[in-house]
Amino acid sequence: MAVWGTSDRTADSAARWAYGHHVRTSRVGTWAEAHRRWIALGLLLIVALVFVLWNHPTALPILLLVVILLVLFALLALLAASGRAAAVDADRVTPQRPENDE
Repeated sequence: MAVWGTSDRTADSAARWAYGHHVRTSRVGTWAEAHRRWIALGLLLIVALVFVLWNHPTALPILLLVVILLVLFALLALLAASGRAAAVDADRVTPQRPENDE
């Protein structure tokens, strides 16, 4: 879990930097944040399926699949973090409407 937390903090930092420099992911980032676990599970299952269907995998294809999976997880974390940054910015910009006590 320490690796997951560190990667989240790093992705959040990168997303805040990108958001500050007007790099936006619009609704894709918010969708990725909302469905992050399912997307990660899908990526993991796809890579596992490629591994299972590979005829006689050696160390190099296994290493390549692991590197590809890590890159995809990093991109997912960055998309999700940019979705969090956009949500925080939207909360800051949107004025809170007072509740009517009628």
